[in-house]
Amino acid sequence: MGSAALLAALPGAAFAEDRPDEQKGVLSLALENDSLSSGDDRNYTSGIKLAYVSPSAGVPDWLQDAGDFTRFVSGDEPDFWGVSLGQSLFTPQDIAAVPAPPDQHPYAGWLYMQILIGVEDDPDASGRSHYLDTYELEFGMVGPAALGEQSQRGIHQLLNAPDPQGWDSQLEDEFAFALSFDRRWRALELITNVVPGGLEADFTPSAGLTLGTLRDEARIGLTARVGQRLGSDYGPPRVRPSLAGVEHFKGGPLSWSIFAGVQGRAVAHNLFLDGNNFRDSASVGRNPYVGDFQTGFTISAGDWRLAYTFVWRTEEFATQPNRQDFGALALSWRL
Repeated sequence: MGSAALLAALPGAAFAEDRPDEQKGVLSLALENDSLSSGDDRNYTSGIKLAYVSPSAGVPDWLQDAGDFTRFVSGDEPDFWGVSLGQSLFTPQDIAAVPAPPDQHPYAGWLYMQILIGVEDDPDASGRSHYLDTYELEFGMVGPAALGEQSQRGIHQLLNAPDPQGWDSQLEDEFAFALSFDRRWRALELITNVVPGGLEADFTPSAGLTLGTLRDEARIGLTARVGQRLGSDYGPPRVRPSLAGVEHFKGGPLSWSIFAGVQGRAVAHNLFLDGNNFRDSASVGRNPYVGDFQTGFTISAGDWRLAYTFVWRTEEFATQPNRQDFGALALSWRL
């Protein structure tokens, strides 16, 4: 499929010619992989997500009915919506063992779709909004139908990397879903004149809840940023679970940021660790509390944004010998 056909297939997508700046949507590709950090295949080893979010006030009629609910929670009607397609892969640390080691992360693939609604509060006198609410439905297949084995073996063959041997031990086929709500605030905004155009700093607290057969968790986090034109976004897009970030951003002159953040999660259920919900499968003893620490940068100019994030994640299960790290790379285009 050519690029024009791909863009035409996405809801509300169109090329940028003759479109007002505020009427542009955002197409993003996010890649998360341990090869972007330490390079070790273990636990959460890979994630990829292609996402599109609509222009402001671009919510279609079939989602406008959500306005009654979002007004009750967020105080306003939806401002934009989005759709994502993605795949995530999970493996044990010893990918040569057959069968897979029972005390290491089970093999699992997750092939999914996400539908998102975003509500941003009305700008103040300075033109800045102070919080963003997102409502998200995530659903898909875990197990052989998610094509995790084919994806990892194909990539390893292409890179001449060791062939993973234990995929016969992966989780069984199961449809799963999760409903998520997140709020991201902009707080303690600081502006200085250290550099031409002003150097800005802000803190972005966030809180959220996810419920479903895929994952049950509550989370709270904080991200600190320093840069220029920080009001253009709420952080880079990521693959769930993650710290605050969303595909939506505003175009314009050069903007950049460096950031660091932390998030704590109380996890009551995780399909990839607890195993299949309705049949026997591989599983490990899940830790109820998990922390993510991240640092990275974003840079955008005109209609393009590039972001890199390095993530440290604490042990997710009892027999995990040490924390995990991985890198996340995201490229976004307003169109």
